[in-house]
Amino acid sequence: MLEIVLSVIAVGTGLSSLWLSNEQWKKIKSKIGMLSDAGKATEILPAWYTERMMGDQWYFGLVTTSGHTIAIGNISAISDDGKWMDVALLTSDEAPDNENTKFITAVAEDRRSASIQIEKIVMAYEIVTS
Repeated sequence: MLEIVLSVIAVGTGLSSLWLSNEQWKKIKSKIGMLSDAGKATEILPAWYTERMMGDQWYFGLVTTSGHTIAIGNISAISDDGKWMDVALLTSDEAPDNENTKFITAVAEDRRSASIQIEKIVMAYEIVTS
């Protein structure tokens, strides 16, 4: 009789362990990874600016659906689901003076990092020439 009770407890423990492992696997599978390799990122986001803006440190503008222009130095990573990009913002001293465009810039030299929803970007361009 004791063997049957211990067997039932062992089976219950095994099933609960299996269920918990499956739940953890689902959480890990749904996490978003960030790609910093330009070659791999262009597989996710095949826009012309992806490789250019990930490979160079320059002065780029990203125009949003609301008409604002974000001044960035480069794209540092793109999410593996193609929904987010991490960028390095330009400071207000680095953004060019333009009376027609008010740039969104970093608030301080040491606060340049930002994440942007890719679907909110309608245009990308270089904001200064070499």
